[in-house]
Amino acid sequence: MKDFLIMGLSWFLFFCFQLIGIVSGYVVVPWMLLLGKWNKESEKQFTKYNTHRNWMREKFPKLFWPWDNVEDSSVGDHRGWWDANCFGGDAYKWFNRFWWLAVRNPFNNFKRYVMGCDVREYHFSKLGGQNYVRDDFNNTGWQLLKASPTSNSDKWLPRYGFYLVKRYGSSNRALVIQLGNKIKLEHEHSVEIDEIDYWKGYTFEINPFKDIS
Repeated sequence: MKDFLIMGLSWFLFFCFQLIGIVSGYVVVPWMLLLGKWNKESEKQFTKYNTHRNWMREKFPKLFWPWDNVEDSSVGDHRGWWDANCFGGDAYKWFNRFWWLAVRNPFNNFKRYVMGCDVREYHFSKLGGQNYVRDDFNNTGWQLLKASPTSNSDKWLPRYGFYLVKRYGSSNRALVIQLGNKIKLEHEHSVEIDEIDYWKGYTFEINPFKDIS
């Protein structure tokens, strides 16, 4: 019962923070893009998609840090998927940068680093459901996970993650609900190549008809 109380209160507060951040982003992000500057030293080729453009970081004043994206910046993922598949196929266009920061990945830094958790400071356990659930044909079901701060951590608030995937018969569509932090049991003692991958952000997704093919 204690877990459900903490989970409910924390999710409610995080949802309110997220809602405020997302809504305000529609006003804040245009100002970000107006004041952003390209860091040409960061330029590198996309790792997967050949769009004849390169990835480059756009730097913004620190005031805009909660709405920024430390990992992908404003032009999308390093693979080049967004550059290849965004509106008009050019991630450097103003509208596509706005869409990436304000719509597709809103309030990203805040959700990752403030509402998120560093898995190195937590133990992971299952409160119910299956060990592994994902939105694909082979791993449907539900799970409720808990991340408890380790004894040598200065964190005090446990984190929770709920995941449900209910497929509609043999179709490609399913009800997908993911609430809380994006944690997995396999994060226990996990080793990541990139430092940023230790951080698991907060999400509030309810998709009644998601394509899981």
